[in-house]
Amino acid sequence: MSQHHRLRPAAIASAAAVVVLALGLSGAAHAATPASAAGSAARVGDDPDQPDNPLYDAPEGFRAESGREAVSLSWSTLSAATAYEVYRAEAEGTGPDEVGPYALLATVSTGAYVDRDADPDVEYAYKVRALDGAGHVSPYTEPQRGTRDTVAPFAPRDLTRVREDERGVTLTWRSGDSDAVKYVVYRAESPNAHRTKIGTTTSLTFRDTKGEAGLTYSYEVKGVDAVGNESGASNTVAGTKTVTSTTAPKAPTVSSATLVGKRLTLSWWQSPHVPVSSYTVYRSKASPVDVTDPNNRVATTTKTEYTATVTEDGSERDYHYAVVATSKHSVASPASGSVKPTYKEPQPPRATEFHDVVPGAGSVRLAWSAVPYGSDEAPVTGYRVYRSTEPGITKENAEFRHEVTSGTEYVDRDLTGGTKYYYAVASLDEDGRESALSPEVSATPSG
Repeated sequence: MSQHHRLRPAAIASAAAVVVLALGLSGAAHAATPASAAGSAARVGDDPDQPDNPLYDAPEGFRAESGREAVSLSWSTLSAATAYEVYRAEAEGTGPDEVGPYALLATVSTGAYVDRDADPDVEYAYKVRALDGAGHVSPYTEPQRGTRDTVAPFAPRDLTRVREDERGVTLTWRSGDSDAVKYVVYRAESPNAHRTKIGTTTSLTFRDTKGEAGLTYSYEVKGVDAVGNESGASNTVAGTKTVTSTTAPKAPTVSSATLVGKRLTLSWWQSPHVPVSSYTVYRSKASPVDVTDPNNRVATTTKTEYTATVTEDGSERDYHYAVVATSKHSVASPASGSVKPTYKEPQPPRATEFHDVVPGAGSVRLAWSAVPYGSDEAPVTGYRVYRSTEPGITKENAEFRHEVTSGTEYVDRDLTGGTKYYYAVASLDEDGRESALSPEVSATPSG
């Protein structure tokens, strides 16, 4: 509707009378103009048809949006308005007049209001009118309905797996006669595992193309209504993306990468669902490692670990490593993440201890436990036996030191009968590092 003043016939007639009266009294036209006469005659604030009321029309674009936590109202503001009154009534039917009495809900200065006090799951009718500083009001907007909707849709029914192939798993279901406007698909790696959201659709079908080939997943679907309420879950179905001769293995996951002195150790995990025949290790000083460059290839192995002895200069600490799996049909996986091994200073081997000490005629037989070593430790290659005739034996005060034995037994001969001897043993690794001494033992050979 036009924003110009609309003069009604009664107002025009009154203005003409004033002109005639003025002419009759003085003979000169000194009467008030029609506009000023209308302005002085109309000051009733609740009548939007008053000639000087700038609020001829109701606010436009009035909307009521239902939500789970509130009903959100919005409308276009009017340049002449300084405030807006929001009214609410309970909706008692579907017709525009089937509402309870309206009550003033709030007065606001902007074109929006959020009704957080609406009772849940009760439909309300809302309307708005504008006010200005002079007390004028606009007509009401057309009523709009809204609900603080907390009721979830019915769960989808009859979830069915309709196809399994190398492209993925295709599912379909029935709506369950609910008010759902979209559906959320969930997936788990086993029936009792945590379910992860994998997609949303507005149709009654969904294809999962991103699942791992060969792994059987459990699927379920939930409906979501227009305000975001999510239904309970549908029934559960299982589905598997098919493994074919063209299926690539999943990329390996490097779980450990260490460089201890000059000993490099890598280990990784590989998904078992696509059979793997071998792994290729790559390295470069740039990350990520370019596995398409044959110069970066280091080794190929059938194991899920790789060990190597590298040079002990500092440049070896600058390399990054990546692993590629190859299927039995010669299809390569994507590369693992590129990792830079953690450097550790090499440590001496672990100490051992005696488990048997047997004195004899001029001799003592000693036996000790072999020392284990990890994949990132230098192998233990020998043991050194220390002897003294005084307790408190150390490497420095020992009277005798047997050079090296690769076994875990030693017979000390040509001893003096009746003399008490004290023994300790140390382990040695292939790099020449020696462990601490074992706990001390003693024995007295016979004469």
